[in-house]
Amino acid sequence: MMMMRTTLIIWLCLLEPLCLVNFTITINAATSHCLGHQHSLLLHLKNSLVYNQTQSKKLIHWNHVHDCCHWNGVSCYKGHVVDLDLSQESIVGGNFSSLFHMQYLQSLNLAYNEFHFEIYSEFKNLKNLRYLNLSNAGFMGQIPTEISYLIKLETLDLSTTITSSSKHGLKLEKPNMVEFVQNFTRMKELYLDGVAISAKGEDWCHAVSSLQSLQVLSMSSCNLSGPLDSSLTKLQSLSILQLDHNNLASPIPEYLGNLSNLTTLQLRSCGLSGVFPKNIFQISSLHVLDVSDNQGLHGSLSNFLHQRSLHYLNLSRTNFSGPLPQTINKLRQLSTLDLSNCQFNETISNSLSDLAELVYLDLSFNNLTGPLPSFNRSKALRILYLNHNYLKGTLSPTHFEGLIDLVSINLEVNSLDGRLPSSLFTLPSLQLLFLADNRFDGQLEEFPNGSSSSLEMLDLSENNFEGRVPLSIFQLKSLSLLQLSTNKFNGTIQLSVVQRLQNLATLDLSNNNLLIVDDNDLPFPKLINLWLASCKLTVFPAFLINQSSLLFLDLSNNQIEGTIPNWIWRLEILCFLNLSNNFLTDMEGPFQNLSSILFYLDLHGNQLQGPAPIFTKNIVHLDYSNNRFSSITPSDIGNSIPDSVDIFFSNNNFYVKIDESICNISTLRMLDLSYNGFIGNIPECLTTRKSSSLKLLNLAGNKLNGHISDTLFSTSCSLRFIDLNGNLLNGGLPKSLANCQNLQVLNVGNNQLMDEFPCFLKNISSLSVMVLRSNKFYGQIGCSNVIGDWEKLQIVDVADNKFSGMLPTTLFQTWKELMSDDEDKDKSRFGHLSFNFYDININYSVNLDAITTIFSKSSKMKLAKLVTVEPLYVLDHLFSHVYAEAYSLRRYEDSVTIVIKGQQMKLEKILIAFTSLDFSSNQFEGPIPEEIMSFKALHALNLSHNAFSGHIPSTLGNLRNLESLDLSMNSLRGEIPTELASLSFLAIMNLSYNHLVGRIPTGTQIQSFGANSFVGNEALCGPPLTQGCGGEEQGLLPTSSKTTNSHGSSSVNWSLLSVELGFTFGFGIFMMPLILWKKWRLWYSKKVEEALYKIVPQLDFVYERRGGKRYRSLRWKPY
Repeated sequence: MMMMRTTLIIWLCLLEPLCLVNFTITINAATSHCLGHQHSLLLHLKNSLVYNQTQSKKLIHWNHVHDCCHWNGVSCYKGHVVDLDLSQESIVGGNFSSLFHMQYLQSLNLAYNEFHFEIYSEFKNLKNLRYLNLSNAGFMGQIPTEISYLIKLETLDLSTTITSSSKHGLKLEKPNMVEFVQNFTRMKELYLDGVAISAKGEDWCHAVSSLQSLQVLSMSSCNLSGPLDSSLTKLQSLSILQLDHNNLASPIPEYLGNLSNLTTLQLRSCGLSGVFPKNIFQISSLHVLDVSDNQGLHGSLSNFLHQRSLHYLNLSRTNFSGPLPQTINKLRQLSTLDLSNCQFNETISNSLSDLAELVYLDLSFNNLTGPLPSFNRSKALRILYLNHNYLKGTLSPTHFEGLIDLVSINLEVNSLDGRLPSSLFTLPSLQLLFLADNRFDGQLEEFPNGSSSSLEMLDLSENNFEGRVPLSIFQLKSLSLLQLSTNKFNGTIQLSVVQRLQNLATLDLSNNNLLIVDDNDLPFPKLINLWLASCKLTVFPAFLINQSSLLFLDLSNNQIEGTIPNWIWRLEILCFLNLSNNFLTDMEGPFQNLSSILFYLDLHGNQLQGPAPIFTKNIVHLDYSNNRFSSITPSDIGNSIPDSVDIFFSNNNFYVKIDESICNISTLRMLDLSYNGFIGNIPECLTTRKSSSLKLLNLAGNKLNGHISDTLFSTSCSLRFIDLNGNLLNGGLPKSLANCQNLQVLNVGNNQLMDEFPCFLKNISSLSVMVLRSNKFYGQIGCSNVIGDWEKLQIVDVADNKFSGMLPTTLFQTWKELMSDDEDKDKSRFGHLSFNFYDININYSVNLDAITTIFSKSSKMKLAKLVTVEPLYVLDHLFSHVYAEAYSLRRYEDSVTIVIKGQQMKLEKILIAFTSLDFSSNQFEGPIPEEIMSFKALHALNLSHNAFSGHIPSTLGNLRNLESLDLSMNSLRGEIPTELASLSFLAIMNLSYNHLVGRIPTGTQIQSFGANSFVGNEALCGPPLTQGCGGEEQGLLPTSSKTTNSHGSSSVNWSLLSVELGFTFGFGIFMMPLILWKKWRLWYSKKVEEALYKIVPQLDFVYERRGGKRYRSLRWKPY
């Protein structure tokens, strides 16, 4: 099936005339008989060679009966053999002595055999050779010097598909490139692809530039270095230049545009950089231009005025940008245009439709906007990929009208909307239709002649389609892939309807409002991939028992209860299983001697209990989180699943030490053991490996204790996320933490750590979240002598420690992320703070090869063998679906717990735009730094329970995005600035227990807060307080209280008086020293305050300065 994004056929068609050049050496077939000694030499050669006779199409027919000049692969001139073609004869060895006695040979082709030994030096005897082809013949080792003695050679092909890095390939060291080509004065075509040459740019360029007659130079994958040298301009006859897959690592020089006869220029994946010279586009003879896979290469498309011969243009995976020129329609001969994975923007020109010869168009993964142009004039169009852009508007029936050859349409991940025209389903040649992740809506209409449609792959997932799924879809007899997930489809789908699609291999009905009914007793299609998440299933569908070909199975987010049946572990090639978020309670064994090959197992969010079984060594992704497991069987998890990439065991009931065997998993990237009862120390071996791949370490909410070892974080630390919150860790923060140069989130809150402020982390510029709250950190937080900044910091929480002193203004001056206003930030900021799990560029397409780069070698080989049941392009689509959508494996979204209004709030996903500063419950003093008022992006600010003094800065009104403000329990003075009334987003404010005075400003926001936000400020007045301003009364409570005067008996009760006197005397003995001795008085006051602080939770310490001295006092908390 022709769906792969390869242009091989087009490429071969373009090069067909060039291929014929190899055989333009005119060898006139002789009318005379083959000479006897030539006949003998050929028969001797045949009998001396070792070859596979069942695959031979030439040698096997050589015999004594026929004239040797008429044998397959043999051409003669005057009875002498001048042309010998033994290509593709499966020759593995033998005696070649007869070959080297054929002195009249002019053309020899031994390509595509299986020799597996070095090239014979005896080739030098064939002095009349003009054409020698040893490509892909299995030759290996050093190319002999003797080849360079063949001075009449016009074509030499030593190319191989084996890469130059392979030890089984050919190499050119002695002789080197210069020595090897110096005698080839007649050379026209030189093919050395895959030969290990390892030459510098100047050396190999000078060597080949001496070949003045050269027309074809093909040296792909030769380990060549750059830069390209200007000596190449001597090759004015050069027609084809192919240097793909070398490490040129340099710009493309403009002088290549001076090669006026150039028809093919291929520089794919060469590490090219800089700006692409526009004069190359103007070479009038150019047919093929391919500079793809050079991500450092920039440029734009110029106006095409004189370039009319271009057939093939591939700029994919570069940084070309700008608009597509209107003059692109001047490329009348263009059949392939691949501009995918670039930075092209603006709208797609309607002139594209004028390209009548266009067969393949790929503009995917760009920033193209506007409506989709009509392609109804591009009658030859077969492949159309415009996915992953920002296209808007609707699809009309005329967009693809008359395109009878159109095979593939991919428009997924855009913003197209409206109803989908049913005519799309009736295009006669259409085999692939991908429209996922758009905004299409409405009900899908029934369409005619579904049974005669050619459609094989249909993906309408992640749109807003509603109503019932049209029955016409289930009449598409050729359908092999059907994805309708994440829409608003409703109603009931009976599996007997799906049974009609006998070619169906992939079915995805997840995340709709569908009820799936298993009413089918007939044989079901042999599915390979099945997604039925959120389909209201209550039991495992019965037909699954016989689905031995399943590769993917997702039954998550249903209401399946009870036991996971044992047969599910015995599905022969099941690699990916997701049963998360059901009501499953246990797993049916036994688990011994299972041949399970599961790579991905997700059982999170169930009620599974008892031992958590580890029963397959192939596991790459394992998620047992949010269950009730109490132990792991076997306990040496690292030896049981040695190739795991991510392990999630959070929110279970594990009360053991972390088994150190987990350190044996060299591929581990994500480890989440949070919110269990793990005890003991953090295993040092987790991150001290020389080549640590670990990116996430979440051990929060356990009972881990002891010091964090200073050797825990190695120099190769790759961690992005560290959460040790809520344990019993003590000591200081390890200085080795500074080795984690890509760290984004650090959370060590709620432990017993005692250390100074971690200024040594300032060299980590990527740090976005730092939580140190509820520890015993002390001292000042200034970092004046430390180089570095935290320009990406957005959440800082140092609350409830023992920090003191004034907040340093210089520290805040580099926190640029907090300074930029939300209005200045692009839409990407409304995503969530996350890190790239796979370390691949998220702007580029995701495929199987990219995803498995993080797998171990053995896992990659096993998976590659299993997934051969599906074509590669289908696998790329499915893995992209799993990777980016279904399981969110592309990025891990960070989480953190913050405190707002005294209440803990866990941000499961941290918005990139969310910002928060919490310095509360410390011993900070002095004025509130003016620099904080420049944090325009700030959403939450908490400076409460400190000893801040001075006025509330009026510039607080600059913080337009502020939603929560707490300045309570300080010593702030003066009036409340009226600018606070302009903070329209402010939802939480607390200014209580300060020394504020004057009238509370009137304003929409401030008047919405209750009196509790202002209490404890004796001189503050006005609503919502009851205290009026300037003699005003604000609903004061009545003060009438009558004094009761008793005129009863005046007799004295002496026994009571004696008790009172005794108590007074004893109390006086205790109180007099407190009154007279200051030191004793202060000691007693301190002890009483500490006792009250521990007994009464509503009390808290407040620090304030009076007369240049710092005092501590107890006050009621405002909440």
